[in-house]
This record gives sequence, C-alpha cells and structure tokens, in this order.
Amino acid sequence: MSQPTIDSRALRDALSSFATGVTIVTTADHSGEPVGMTASSFNSVSMDPPLILWSVTKTALSAPVFHKAQHFSVHVLAANQMALSNRFARSGEDKFNGIDFQLDANGVPQLAGVLTRFDCNTWSVYEGGDHWIIVGEVKNMETQKGEGLVFSGGSYATAASIQPPNPDNPNDDGPIEELLIYNLARAYVQVSRRFHASVEESGLSIPEWRTLASLHGGKSRTVPELVARTFVSPKKMNHLLTQMKQSGWLTVEDRDGAQIVTGSPKGQSQVEHLFELCAQQEAEALGASGKSGQDRLIGLLRQVIENTNE
Repeated sequence: MSQPTIDSRALRDALSSFATGVTIVTTADHSGEPVGMTASSFNSVSMDPPLILWSVTKTALSAPVFHKAQHFSVHVLAANQMALSNRFARSGEDKFNGIDFQLDANGVPQLAGVLTRFDCNTWSVYEGGDHWIIVGEVKNMETQKGEGLVFSGGSYATAASIQPPNPDNPNDDGPIEELLIYNLARAYVQVSRRFHASVEESGLSIPEWRTLASLHGGKSRTVPELVARTFVSPKKMNHLLTQMKQSGWLTVEDRDGAQIVTGSPKGQSQVEHLFELCAQQEAEALGASGKSGQDRLIGLLRQVIENTNE
C-alpha cells in the first residue's frame, strides 16, 4: 500500500499554526568573519547536561559554516526587534553592518539588546532530511525581563499572557462596557499612562511630544493643525511654539498670512527614541493581535475621527 504524499506547501502552512519564538544564531567562519541567521526552529533538549537544538536548511548559504562550527550563540529576540529579525533573515548582504555586537573569546558575535542569549559548544550535528539539526551545550547565558518576539501564522506577534477569570470577582460589566466612548477612553488612559511617563522622563511635556511627533521628518503644519493634533488651546500653542522655536526644535514663518511650523533635525532627535519605545509598548498592548490587528484598529479609529471631525 502506497503512502499518501504530503504537499510541502500545505505542511508548511499547517506548521505555521504552531507559534514559535524568534532567534538569531551567530558563529564565525574559518577566517573569523561573523555569520548569522534568523531561526525559529529552536528548542530545549536537556537540563543535565544543558542542551538546546536548532536546525538550518542545507541550502542556506551559511549552512556549511554552522555545520562545521565548534561554537555558536542563540539570541532570543525581544518583541521590538522585528527589524533585526528581518535583517538576519535576508541573504547576500553584510548583516552585521551598523549592528551593536561584540565578539566573545571564541570569536562568536554576541548581539546587544536581546531578551536572552545562549552561548554554546556544538554537542552534535544530525542529518534531518533537508535540514541539519544542531545540538549545542550551553556554556553561558544572559537574560533580562521582557516580552519575546513570536512568529505565528506567517506574521510576527507577541507573547501576551492570558489572565484566567477570578472566581471571587465575577464579571458584571453592565451597559457601560458596550459603549464605544467608554472603551475608547479606558483604552487611551491605560495605554497612554505608561508611555506618557516615558515622555516626561525624557524631559518633554506631552504637548511638546505631540507637536514634535506631528512635525517628524521635517513636516510643515499650520498652527490650527497643531492645535487639533495636540489638544491644547490656540493661546497655549502660540506660547509653546515660541519656547520650542527658542530651543531650535522647529521653525515658524509667515506664508500668505498664515503661520507655518516646520520640524527641525534637532527637534526630530528629541523624539526619535520615543517612536521606537511607543512601538514596543503598543505591540505589548496589542498582544497576539500583532501588526494586522493594529492596522485594523487604526483604520477603525481613523474612520471614527473622520466621521466626528467638526
């Protein structure tokens, strides 16, 4: 009796329903040049001795290097490191150019800012069909608290925890929970509380952040546009613009009787890190919804904004 044929595309799609963490594995080639690639095929094997494994397709450009390597490091990525994952998933370029890393005693690149790093000696390499299965013995590790980057269903996600219901506090929401205006307000307060604290820690007021963010990239806007975007009065906005102009964060000029405000490179540098921080905190708030959920939510909110614009 012949065995049924498994379609490789269907198998890949089926396996994508299993959510995995995202890692970058690094080593050095025979000449000492750094080598790295993104891998989601990572797992634990043994606690005693401490063993982990990952696999690399035999057709990968770096497969021969990893197959022969005596040492390698596995970096577990944080939720805000999607760009780093994408960089190391590509081939044919200098992946380490401009990346913050250092070499360990074995010449293996160690990437900065990751959630966890396992430094390994190669324990054994097994043939697994079209992949090499590489088992490593963990010799050193570093870890920090944070949320890990997850890959599921063909897209990135975050590993948000699910809180079980509390039997001592039954859910009795009432009609207010069904109101859009209530849910918008509650979501805004909860999501913005943490980020606004970060803004103020950076030395900016919330209106200053909103103004500079609205002018990011050297954009030009009228004063009424900034008033609408920052939720402050015209009088306060004029006072704010005077102060920010003196700081060199923006310029103000008259054009046909209207004041046009334009962001400056100095002003952009004040908020660049806040955009990255905001993206990280938003990803944590969205949880498993990921980028697709964010796009749907922003689309709905923009529709609400347009429908209620006076």
